[in-house]
Amino acid sequence: MQSYVKLKKILDNLQPYSIKLGLERIKALLKALSNPQNSFKSILIGGTNGKGSVAQMLNDSFLQKGYKTGLYTSPHLILLNERIKVNNAYVDFDLLLDLALQIEPLAREFDVTYFEFLTALSFLAFKKLKVEYAILEVGMGGEFDATNVVEPILSVLTSISFDHTEHLGKTIEEITKTKMAIIRKIGIIGKNSPNVINLIKQSSNADLYFVDEIYLSRAKQFDLNFLKCDYEKENLACAFLAIDCLNKYYNLGLDTQAIKNTYWPARFEIIKSANKTFIIDGAHNVDGANRFLECAKKIKGSKMLIYSSLKQKEYQKILNMLSFYFDEIIITKTNNRNSIDKDDIKFENKNYKFLEDANTSLLYAQQSNYENIFIAGSLYLAALAKACMLEENLP
Repeated sequence: MQSYVKLKKILDNLQPYSIKLGLERIKALLKALSNPQNSFKSILIGGTNGKGSVAQMLNDSFLQKGYKTGLYTSPHLILLNERIKVNNAYVDFDLLLDLALQIEPLAREFDVTYFEFLTALSFLAFKKLKVEYAILEVGMGGEFDATNVVEPILSVLTSISFDHTEHLGKTIEEITKTKMAIIRKIGIIGKNSPNVINLIKQSSNADLYFVDEIYLSRAKQFDLNFLKCDYEKENLACAFLAIDCLNKYYNLGLDTQAIKNTYWPARFEIIKSANKTFIIDGAHNVDGANRFLECAKKIKGSKMLIYSSLKQKEYQKILNMLSFYFDEIIITKTNNRNSIDKDDIKFENKNYKFLEDANTSLLYAQQSNYENIFIAGSLYLAALAKACMLEENLP
């Protein structure tokens, strides 16, 4: 793990919590690195929820047909190289460190952010490992996201709703416009409100394809071994439509069989432990919480929720939504400096309890009589929970 520690030290010096919108820094950095993003064909996946699942589904479809495939997603749960995979394997830390050392002096020169550095690092790794197709998940928004420096052969927009409003805008129209900026040639649009659909139709000159009832029906009849929630069927419909268009335009011969076994962590992920069932979901915005709740209602037996959130999220609104469906709700902090604290919460509901950290909360849950323990609200909390269950220590 020595390479991991050195790589983490380089990245920690880049102010991981800093967000600076704009493409000038990443473009200058990539130019100095001889534009590694031009060495492979790219597919961009944007939207508010479901990006990671769709990216992994497309990745699996490409792999099944023998294409050398890169997958770049964010954030990671436990180890940083979860973000950068080639042929479904995490890229080795030794290689990532070697490439990061090439980037480091240039990163200081161009004052790049943590995410911009990682994006450039993924592009270098994909070039080094001779990736043919890279599936890239947008970090935040679209127009000014570091991934948007590529020229995608196809772009996907999953569901669009409110999130990151402090950066993307306060209205659904503003958010949609920044997200649809990733569309160049061909755009796949997932299930969305009529307002979002009409805005995209009016604002884009690309070839646009919209998920319809035919694709949703096809997705509902498709058996997924791991992604069991109904909302994943909407993501699956997006992937089906994207595959059909990739075959139509580029004759790639992709099919959907590999998607049956697509696995994406912390998306209503069920882990059995002793006499309890743990369900981990990264739901961190109102739309995600609604989708999480739809699935949670179908689980039989007594239910406890362990919840955390970042302060900039609509956590009070989400808690008010969830409070009626759980027998007890534990609110806790994570190791993120922007995590909510006890003083941030209005304890209006008698079934709320605050515990100081995730480990204490999990221990409390394990010792309780509840059959089902739900963990939601933050991917940072999901990461801590998974690490505890896997008996791993977070670096």
